[in-house]
Amino acid sequence: MTEQPTPSTRENRAYHVDIAGDAHRSVVVGDHNLLVDAQHGSSVTLLVQGRRPTPTRRESISLLPRRQPEPIGRSDELTALGRATRESGLVQLFGPPGIGTSALLRHAAHRLPPGHHGVLYLNAAGREPADLAQEIFEACYDSAGYAPSETELRRLMTGIRAVVYVDNADLGREQLIALADTARDATFVFAGHRRSLNSGDGAVVELTGLDRESAELLLARELDRPIGPDERTTAEDLWRTAQGSPLHLLRAAGLAGSGRTSLLPRPGTIAELLPPLIAGLDAPAADVLHLLATLDGADLTPRHLDAITGRTGTTATCERLTRLGLLLAEDDGFRCVSDAAPVALDRADGPYSLDLICAHFTDWIARPATTPAEVARHSAALERTAALAEATGRPELAVAVARAASPVMAGSLRFGAWGRLLGHGWSAAQQTEDRQAEAYFIHEEGIRSLLTGRRVLAGVLLGQAALLWHRLGDTHAASAALNAQHYAPAAVQPLAAPTAPAAPHLALPTPTAPDPATAAHSVSTHMSSLTPAPHAGPAALPHPAASAAHHAATPAAHATAAHATTAHGTAAHATTAHATAAHTAAHTAAHTAGATGATGATATAAAGTATAAAGFSGAKVLLLLAVLVGGGYIAREALPQLLDDLFATPPDSIAGTWSTPAGTTVVDSSGSDFTIPDCGTPIRITGSGSSYRATLPVHNTKYGSCGPAIGSSTLNLELSADFRTVRATASTPVGDATDSFECSVCGTWTRLDQ
Repeated sequence: MTEQPTPSTRENRAYHVDIAGDAHRSVVVGDHNLLVDAQHGSSVTLLVQGRRPTPTRRESISLLPRRQPEPIGRSDELTALGRATRESGLVQLFGPPGIGTSALLRHAAHRLPPGHHGVLYLNAAGREPADLAQEIFEACYDSAGYAPSETELRRLMTGIRAVVYVDNADLGREQLIALADTARDATFVFAGHRRSLNSGDGAVVELTGLDRESAELLLARELDRPIGPDERTTAEDLWRTAQGSPLHLLRAAGLAGSGRTSLLPRPGTIAELLPPLIAGLDAPAADVLHLLATLDGADLTPRHLDAITGRTGTTATCERLTRLGLLLAEDDGFRCVSDAAPVALDRADGPYSLDLICAHFTDWIARPATTPAEVARHSAALERTAALAEATGRPELAVAVARAASPVMAGSLRFGAWGRLLGHGWSAAQQTEDRQAEAYFIHEEGIRSLLTGRRVLAGVLLGQAALLWHRLGDTHAASAALNAQHYAPAAVQPLAAPTAPAAPHLALPTPTAPDPATAAHSVSTHMSSLTPAPHAGPAALPHPAASAAHHAATPAAHATAAHATTAHGTAAHATTAHATAAHTAAHTAAHTAGATGATGATATAAAGTATAAAGFSGAKVLLLLAVLVGGGYIAREALPQLLDDLFATPPDSIAGTWSTPAGTTVVDSSGSDFTIPDCGTPIRITGSGSSYRATLPVHNTKYGSCGPAIGSSTLNLELSADFRTVRATASTPVGDATDSFECSVCGTWTRLDQ
């Protein structure tokens, strides 16, 4: 796999990605062999009886974070965390951003006693529970290239008594419990910014600000000198204003030691520390901060920072920026502190060069020495790069990065991160009208859906991929898609006997497929749902002015700009559209069932199923239609599973009971509008289909979680295609809200009333 940029300037290249024919790797996922093919699309076969890999359990587990300076003033909290770890199998450590939860968790991983079988540290930032479970499994077993099924994973992890520390675990209650259930005999310690566990789930430890004495010790350590008598009042005022936040105290000390002045800044300027602190950076530090701010939330190792910036010695630079409270040190890399990113981008007048970032990643991924584990380790940076390329009108860069990384991500067995990357690649391919890349991403998502148990959906995706491959004249890829479709769903009795799969070198007959518009709509609905909602922070667009426009845009405008297909899904929720789509589906399904030689019972079931869809979203009706008439390889026995998948959950709006990062909330329906509670006051939600929004007050939490309102923020809610999850993001607050604004309900909502 090589990248061949056309001759151009260093800042503006045209990209062509040449996929080499030997980009293959084979792994085992559950009961399937997966052969990853970077050019024609991957293929699967069932495991031969007795050929399942036999993982070897490691005698001891020791996967610790790198050592960092011991956190000051946290001895009591460390004792409480140790007691909770001994007494409970599930522990949650939480506190607001900048309070030091990560520092304490890392310190605890080194200082507290390990479990009987050892200790394990993971970083959950931007990662899904299933990917974390696979990482835990790989830490406990020597199992190269094997991802066990969920049942097999639980069996293998039974009896392993290790302590698992999971940092940045801002997941919902159900997700935390589900992850812990994969290794029931292990002790899990989760650290995050919001409490999500109930008192009956396990032990909960809240981290608050430092006491005054500890704050002065921290300031003295960072200043590398004692606090002078004339500074004690200022130091005390700083501590009180910062509410004991170590991050704010680090920044105050950093500003005092910047060379402009040796005095601690006045407490009244705590909210204004970032601009002068960043303005005082030298060129190498500003360059590194600019790059990491562009990758807002994703971390990079010093090796990548050196390569992209063209500088050396970035390790020392990053450590200095960490001491200033501008970067966070991760396991082997660094990432920008969230509130520092927009300030750094504002000063740099936009994001770092995407050409340089994309050129580096595509070249690095193609190197033979680059392993799938290394690529998976940087999946957040790859996703962020692809998303930013789309948002800034450079979708060809997103296609290049996603196409290069996707086959390697498949081999890493991190299916959550792989899926998000496929979604970005597909969206960018749509914008660039790159049909070959579009077919590839749909094909790979079909394979991923098959391996993660969504067999009916896999059948639709693979059928559409086969049709696209055939139109492109790639008989090898079309054959691979049709071969994989045999396993989606579990083959019992096909509606029409399929012909033997064609050999790659033979002409392939045109696949039987539904109406192209119908299939494309169904596929588009799913592919659009793979990527999270647009980033709500100022780093999402190249310039603060553009960012402001992004925040002000309506959800409908977001849908139009990012994924036009989302608007189709929204419009399909109209009652009239439901009835029309259901009537058409019933007629077409009955006709197709007869044309393919299906029995009368099958035709009747197909027609009845489509008629029953009258109360459901247009996207589901179209997905059902595509399954019933697509490919000729869907088994009759798939219909009950199809009904379960598509019609078991009646809600078709955001109304319902949800588990949010802040706890359980109920969204009530009132005609065409909805409401959610906020400190006892109903907040109105407007919207329909998949996009909703609300104006929320921002409270001063100094006086409690429901203190005085000091501003407002726009809450954007994106409902998934299956109505089961919501992605909640918030705009930058307006009013007197400060940089310490925290959206307690932002993140993923999970429906509880299904």
